[in-house]
Amino acid sequence: MFQHECPKLISPACILSIDPLNRRSLAALLPELLDRISTSYKLAIGIAGAPGSGKSTLSQALVQNLNQTGTPACLLSLDDYYLGSAQREVLSKEVHPLFRQRGVPGTHEINRLLADFDRIRSGKIEGLRLPIFDKSIDDRVAEHEWRSLETAPRIVILEGWCVGVPPQKQIELDLPANEMERYQDARGAWRLEVWKAWKRLYNALHGRLDQVWYIRVPDWDCVIDWRWQQEQELAQMNLKSRAKVVNFLGCFERIVNHMQSSYPQWADLVMEADRNHHISLSQQSRKAT
Repeated sequence: MFQHECPKLISPACILSIDPLNRRSLAALLPELLDRISTSYKLAIGIAGAPGSGKSTLSQALVQNLNQTGTPACLLSLDDYYLGSAQREVLSKEVHPLFRQRGVPGTHEINRLLADFDRIRSGKIEGLRLPIFDKSIDDRVAEHEWRSLETAPRIVILEGWCVGVPPQKQIELDLPANEMERYQDARGAWRLEVWKAWKRLYNALHGRLDQVWYIRVPDWDCVIDWRWQQEQELAQMNLKSRAKVVNFLGCFERIVNHMQSSYPQWADLVMEADRNHHISLSQQSRKAT
């Protein structure tokens, strides 16, 4: 087991504003995760999980702890590399209408992600500007608001819902995964293009990530419930009914279900999220051999 050499673990209460119960869950989990990160050499970790599973919160906590205990670390989010709404509008007209909605492989600027990732790993961060995507405006913020890195990191964490997940077999695309696919992608053209982009993303990251960690959720209904609850807590709801949430998340369902069943073959470390967003380390913490 890798040993994390640090003088003191930073409390999640100091670094994130989260629910007290979830904070205790995170505080219990962080030492175990940090203990699996070698700080003696450069390391890249991908963290995957269904929408709403807690990967962003967990990733932020890990990076902040590493930085505050003397190991330079940075966090990249796949979400920040979404294509802007104008670019996706073009895709929707030239490829398939479903590409208007951000989310699936094919709606990210992968070349920029890989270029930024490689520059960070090489330590050539001078002048590097990392994009920030604002979901409230469904677009990236102005370039002068992008972020930069002060120190070349030793640890890079890339979080994203399908990061490091190998694609399903092409033959599995034949049957629709849900009603959205059945009626809005009857001929399977959209899911084929998604699959191609998914395969490209996986192949590109497979040689770049040293480890892939996975947050496993209880089931698909839980993902829908979390998003619906999140919508109801917004000052102005974007999806104003549970049915709209179901339709919005429909584009994620196929890949999430594949992740849920295939994770023993690709995840180096597995965490379990319960229905209350408490995350714990699974007994399965290594790839199946």
